[in-house]
Amino acid sequence: MPHVHHHLDLEKMEKDMGRSVRKRLWWTLLLNFVFLAVELIGGILSGSLALLADAGHMFTDVAALGIAIIASHLAGREPSPKRTFGLIRAEVVGAFINGATLVVIVLFILWEAWTRLNRPVSVDGPLMLVIAVLGLACNLASTLILLDRRQTSLNLRGAFLHMLGDTLGSAGAIAAALVIWTTGWTPADPLVSVLIAGIILWSSLGLLRQTLNIIINATPENIDYTEVHRALMSFDHFTSVHHLHIWNLSDSFPILSAHITLERACVDSGHWHECLKNAQRMLRDDFGIEHTTLQLEPAEYEGNCEIKKP
Repeated sequence: MPHVHHHLDLEKMEKDMGRSVRKRLWWTLLLNFVFLAVELIGGILSGSLALLADAGHMFTDVAALGIAIIASHLAGREPSPKRTFGLIRAEVVGAFINGATLVVIVLFILWEAWTRLNRPVSVDGPLMLVIAVLGLACNLASTLILLDRRQTSLNLRGAFLHMLGDTLGSAGAIAAALVIWTTGWTPADPLVSVLIAGIILWSSLGLLRQTLNIIINATPENIDYTEVHRALMSFDHFTSVHHLHIWNLSDSFPILSAHITLERACVDSGHWHECLKNAQRMLRDDFGIEHTTLQLEPAEYEGNCEIKKP
């Protein structure tokens, strides 16, 4: 029996991260690059770890946005004989790199905060406050630029999480600056930096888990493998389903392949055409899997290799 494919239009994947989205990323990159220099100088002059931590995070933001832009360009490339899906997964790899850089910066912040708690450093509260307020404005603008497109792809979501983390970090730096200015209690600075690190770590671990699952071809989290197998086995003329694989090419591109053994009568009568269409329709409507490869086989087919049903 032939392999029959139901293809998803790959051009739609390119439009999801088209020119308008990349334009937003470029504007966000410019804003962050300019303020990175401002916050770094302000952190050094004021002696604030919270500002330096936020500047360090902003440095990774600049790198993250650059990666997101490059990945989106690569993902838009046309398929070729050597890369039949194009470079759609470039966005997933970009998101994974962004998540990993967030973890690295968290470790740096925590180490520096521990050092500051043991050896307090004088902090210029008023200068820290001014820089933190400017940082909040910049980070909030960047976050709003990406807000309505954050679900377009994991790549863009990674960039958005960087921006959101910086926005929260700037708000924390403002709070620390006010405490230091009004009370002179400098431990507020490293303590706020630890809070910032916790927020960043929380968001980055979720992103890493999602991207890693895609990279290793794990079954998508929103699809129940056992339910899919049971649904296929519910068709009257299907006697077995084996070599069932479900994975994501990208965060919004699930793929399924399976070998299905048919009753002899179904093969002889030519009814297998209807069975195939019904199975594909069910996978699309019930599980959201549009790209399917189903190999239909008669019961005596020599290539059959049964596996234990889940």
